[in-house]
Amino acid sequence: MLKKVLILASVFVVILVVFVNTGNDYKSLAKQLKASHVVYNPDKELPAFSLVDHNNNKFDNQQLEGDWTLLLFIYTHCPDVCPTELANVSMLKANLVNSKAEVVPNVVAITFDPLRDTPELLKDYVAHFDKDFLGVSGDKAQIDKLVDAFGAYYEVVIEKDGKTVVQKSSVELPETAVEDGYFINHTAWIYLLSPDGQIFAGFPTPHNIFDMSSDINLIVENY
Repeated sequence: MLKKVLILASVFVVILVVFVNTGNDYKSLAKQLKASHVVYNPDKELPAFSLVDHNNNKFDNQQLEGDWTLLLFIYTHCPDVCPTELANVSMLKANLVNSKAEVVPNVVAITFDPLRDTPELLKDYVAHFDKDFLGVSGDKAQIDKLVDAFGAYYEVVIEKDGKTVVQKSSVELPETAVEDGYFINHTAWIYLLSPDGQIFAGFPTPHNIFDMSSDINLIVENY
């Protein structure tokens, strides 16, 4: 599964780099970055959405405004990639704090799997990595809207009666899905959002926390 995720991630590196207009102002900055790609597009704002955080509070565009944010998509039943991502972000945050960085972004983890990932479950899960991380769940259509906006991707793999069925994210899961069990193949980017609530940069795998820290400091200084 890890190999599949990495393949998906590499595909979307190409998609984001080719199709996103970074604008003249950030071309020089983009050349200096070690671990990230500037994906800011002034002509493509983050769409309006409405979800719920792990404290059962409304989570929408306003919660992404005012501060820098690191955002990633996860699911709690993920056996390897998601725990690794969250552990890396936890170490990244610690590195920024210890180095007295000007900005330590908030961390938001949005689930690919709202059917199983209730706010309560997400709260226990993300708090294991850092008590200040915020898990977000909600309506599948709203989550899928964000997945598309970020250029992310996922597919559901269901195994039943000895058969494996790969199902696109746009297809509703059958009623027996939770009972039968399933896992999710997905991209594993981490995204940096600017204080105006827009996607500014993306970090593909592998995630080197020291290079990521350097990039975040550089982006903040030049924003």
